[in-house]
Amino acid sequence: MKKKTPINTLNVALLLLASVGVGTWIWERHFAAKVLFAAKPAVVVVAQIPLEVPKEPFLPEEMAVYQSILVSSSTGDFVGTQKKIEHELTITTISVPFLGWLTAQLPIALTSVAWMKIKTQECDDAVKILYRVLSLAAIPEAQKGLGYCLRITKNWPEAAGYLTLYIMAKPADVEGRLIYADTLESLGRYDEAVAILEGAMTQSGIDQETKEILTERLATMRAKSKTSLRQKTEHSEHFFVSYREQDHEGILQDVLDILEEAVDEYSEILGVATPGVPIEVMLYRKEDFMEVFAGGPAWVEGLFDGRLRVPVSAEMLKDVKGKLATILRHELSHAMLALRSNGRTWPIWFDEGLAQYLSCRKRACDGFAFPATPGTFNSISVLTQPFVSLDTIEAGRAYLHSLYMVRSLVQSKGEPIIDFISSKVPATGAVTSDFIAINAGWDSFAEMHADVLLWWNKRERK
Repeated sequence: MKKKTPINTLNVALLLLASVGVGTWIWERHFAAKVLFAAKPAVVVVAQIPLEVPKEPFLPEEMAVYQSILVSSSTGDFVGTQKKIEHELTITTISVPFLGWLTAQLPIALTSVAWMKIKTQECDDAVKILYRVLSLAAIPEAQKGLGYCLRITKNWPEAAGYLTLYIMAKPADVEGRLIYADTLESLGRYDEAVAILEGAMTQSGIDQETKEILTERLATMRAKSKTSLRQKTEHSEHFFVSYREQDHEGILQDVLDILEEAVDEYSEILGVATPGVPIEVMLYRKEDFMEVFAGGPAWVEGLFDGRLRVPVSAEMLKDVKGKLATILRHELSHAMLALRSNGRTWPIWFDEGLAQYLSCRKRACDGFAFPATPGTFNSISVLTQPFVSLDTIEAGRAYLHSLYMVRSLVQSKGEPIIDFISSKVPATGAVTSDFIAINAGWDSFAEMHADVLLWWNKRERK
């Protein structure tokens, strides 16, 4: 099994069960991108915290060292900056002013090193550095970094503590408030999360797009606060499930069993270690869900925003291992695939097609049923652009064709090709359609698309 570091920063999608004979398909909406962006905000990396200007002059030879340290810091060599400072601190003949300046700059340099680690998703290393920083000085950026990383590892109480200190020091940081609100939500402290978001709304200099995000995020958090009064939480090895006791207790064990079985299955198929920290799952009453995510279409049956959120209808309560299982498995596919790429986006046709394939794999909804009139297969441009730009009919075709693309890939190359492709994901850079096609044996995605087009026209590769 290939081991990868779990990442929480994942794609946003809404799940719709469609009556087209292919199981489930995903429908992305602009409202979802705006509402859910705030739930898992992308962190703006603190690339550099400026070193302080000395209050007293140094000795001539110390000025040369001082200039060298400034150059390292200004060019982004934070590790070099740290090492130079630490080296100078071992010299016993330095002046008192220079010693004082070096001592004050060390935690600043260490914080910049830690944020470099956060940028490359090395939170374990960053946390160790940041604990050291805070043993030396109360630097707000270190508090934010710790809060962010501890939130990722589900250490929500400690994360909330550091983020509290950070917001007290930097109340105008809207991004920090969003991270804090997300952490408070995981702790079930919805009223506090509402207050933090309300404070964000009062900050000056917020652009219109951010205001819209905050407005919608605040509305959903207020609705969550209202509907959370009767929520309980249960956990298994890989999942935290929040649910309404009187509505969902009877299906809870089935939900946990479905998810645990699926996570092991997907781990094997994708060649990725099971999540090192539990994935959050939120079960809602359908009427509550539509209030929490107001503005979405009435047919939404689930979404993923770093948490699996599923409105459980009366129909699902009667068909837990069928319809509800398909939704849970579909959303989990997105989470596991993002784990494989360390949170980077996959081509939409592959991400959505694979989610459909895995959600129905070896189950009653497995297989592919051609429409009565197959019609023209979508072009490369349609299959690789955000489906949000398509109307209802065209989006349905795009998702159907995405499923066919993945099923054709599996049938022509064998299911192990999924593991092989995922194992070749580069450490950095975009994951492209050409990357998938080339690792599957084609010269390009255009060549792969041409072959799939021929199979589609012949109604092959079901």
